[in-house]
Order: sequence, then structure tokens, then C-alpha cells
Amino acid sequence: MKRFLVILCVTLSLNVHAQLSFYNSDDYWANFSFQSDSVKTAATDTCLVFVSNRHLYKDSLRFVDEYVDTSALKYFFLQKHGGQWNVFQTPTLADAMHLLPEKRDIVVYAEGMGKIFTTNVERALLMRSQYQVNVIMFDYASINTTYRPARNFRFARENARLSAPHYYRLLRVIQQARREKEDWMQQVKVSTFCHSMGNIILMEMMKVQDYQQLNNEPFIDNVVINAACVPSKKHAEWVENIHFANKIYIHYNKSDWQLKGAHLLTLEAQLGEKLKGKLAKNANYVNFREQVGSQHSYFLNFPQNEYRMTNEMKDYFVQLFSGNTAVLEEYKTLVKKEGNGTSVN
Repeated sequence: MKRFLVILCVTLSLNVHAQLSFYNSDDYWANFSFQSDSVKTAATDTCLVFVSNRHLYKDSLRFVDEYVDTSALKYFFLQKHGGQWNVFQTPTLADAMHLLPEKRDIVVYAEGMGKIFTTNVERALLMRSQYQVNVIMFDYASINTTYRPARNFRFARENARLSAPHYYRLLRVIQQARREKEDWMQQVKVSTFCHSMGNIILMEMMKVQDYQQLNNEPFIDNVVINAACVPSKKHAEWVENIHFANKIYIHYNKSDWQLKGAHLLTLEAQLGEKLKGKLAKNANYVNFREQVGSQHSYFLNFPQNEYRMTNEMKDYFVQLFSGNTAVLEEYKTLVKKEGNGTSVN
């Protein structure tokens, strides 16, 4: 076990260092330009919306940093043109959403550990292009490029917890837009997708924030809890309090090597790794073990990776992000139907 943990930490350290050396380089950041003026129309439909709690330094090359700003939530509209990302700050989420070139179903996306602003842009762009959705990326500081792996593990977990009030505020804004039938919310489905440590934000929100305010009506179509790096035991206690969504999906994979490492570091089985104790009566559980092997980020095809989703998997996520009822047809891997509440030892 100790040997596995050492190998895991070394591997993660090398992978993260290699990625950050590229995405955090001056040359890569030069592809991003913070704009102080208003948005100008450009011949592009490659656009993203970011909601961030990072500190903002408008005149710096790295205009957002690697720490959580607990005092403020910032809205950005990102527009890619000619290989350059122009980043505009907007007063509200609605202002940013009105700038998107077309209406699509919306995915509110929160990533896990190890993402600086530029890597979150890459992930959001892949989500947008592969599933033809509009992405609202919840961008929080989940790594510090000067810290060692063990410290970064603690840093990311703590920042995810600190981000729960901001995520709650974002959902309240979306709820209000649904309630008031704002035009950018008309004829679209809205799903939330939390990956890995991003689910700490969701869990902490349900434990600490006034979630009853969210439960006044189901304004989210699908809540997706993907490869969750949160304790599996007693997860039903907070998941069953989610009444603001029509459907809840929990994805897990017993062979997920990154969550096995988190299991060893925390001495707790992770929800995205294996199911422990009582299952949530209002959730659908989907087992990806047979399809993805030891993969952790199995919901996207990354250009630099050999792993590729099957057509059946992609169809499943297309349905999921379209706000529809989704079933993985190829393997029929739903562990239980909604309302069963089975216990797993």
C-alpha cells in the first residue's frame, strides 16, 4: 500500500508538473488578453462563460491568480478569435449569457484538483465542442504551482470547501433567472456537472448553506456527480436533500486509480470509487468500470490522450447534458433505479 501511494504521488507530481509547465508558461498565457473595454462583435462562435472566485489583476499577464477570493464572485465572457482568447468582465451572469452567439442547453461545470484558469478554459472548450452545449464554468483555485503534491491535495480540498458559498450564490442566480423566465433561460435545459473534488463544493453547500431556498422548485434538470472525490459513507444524507433537480446521477468506477489514491490519503472510500452504506433514494447510480478501466476523467476525449469514449458513452453524456433521462444502453450498468435506497457494504 505504501509503495502504491509513493508511485501514485510521484506519477501525479510528474503529470501535473508537465501540464502546468505548458499551461502556466508566459507563452501560453499570452494567448489570453483581459479586455478593459466592452465586447466587440467578432466572427466567431467559440465562446465561454466563466464564474470565478479568483483574485483579479487586470494589468497582469496572469490576470487571475491561484487563490480564492472569498469576498467576491466575478463573471467573465470569453471569446476566441484567431487563436486568441479575449476575456471580458461583465456585471452579471445574465450580461455574460446574453453575449453567447446562440442558445444551447447549459452545463454548469465545476472541475476537480489541479486546474489553473487556462486549463479550465481548455476543459470548458472541450465540453462545449464535444457536446454542443453552452458552458458556465465555475472557476476556483484548485492548485498552487509553487506547492508540492501533498500540500496541493490539502489546498484544493480546502478551497473547494471555501467555494461552496459562491457556488450556492451562482445556483441562486440561475434559480432566479428560471423563476423570472429570463430570455437566456427560455427553451433550454440546465444541468450541473461536478467532477472529482468539484463535488466537495456541492457536498459542502448541501451541508452548510441554506439549501432549502434552492429546493423551492426544481430549476435544474440533471445534477451529475461524476467521479466524486468525497466520502462514500453517509453520502445519502446530503444527496437526499437535493430537491432542486429533476434527476440526480452518481457516476463511479471501482478501478479509478486517482480515487484509489485519494482513498489512501484520506483513509476513506470515495464516492466516485465505490458505494458504501445506504444509497440515496433520489439518485441513479452508474458504474463505468467495464467501459473506462482505470480512467478518472472519462467524460471527455482529450487530444493528447489515447483514451476514447465509446459511441454509447458519448450518446449517454449527450442525453445527460441535454437534460434528458440518460441510460447507458451498451452495458445496462445502472446499479439501481430511483427510489430503491439499497444499502451497499
